[in-house]
Amino acid sequence: MTYSEKVKAARDKLLLTQDEIAIALGVNAITVCRWETGKSEPNMKAKKAIRDFCIKNGLEFED
Repeated sequence: MTYSEKVKAARDKLLLTQDEIAIALGVNAITVCRWETGKSEPNMKAKKAIRDFCIKNGLEFED
């Protein structure tokens, strides 16, 4: 599974919009869209924030 697929799958499992997860992670919704479409990949700080957010919400997320 690609990183973009993992981000989208995690967001879908948490029933969040791109706007909602963007706010939670402190990024722009366009950034989340780019991650999910594979146009860009999160930097290490964002990857840690995604992982921590998922764990906090009871969802396992592997980088």
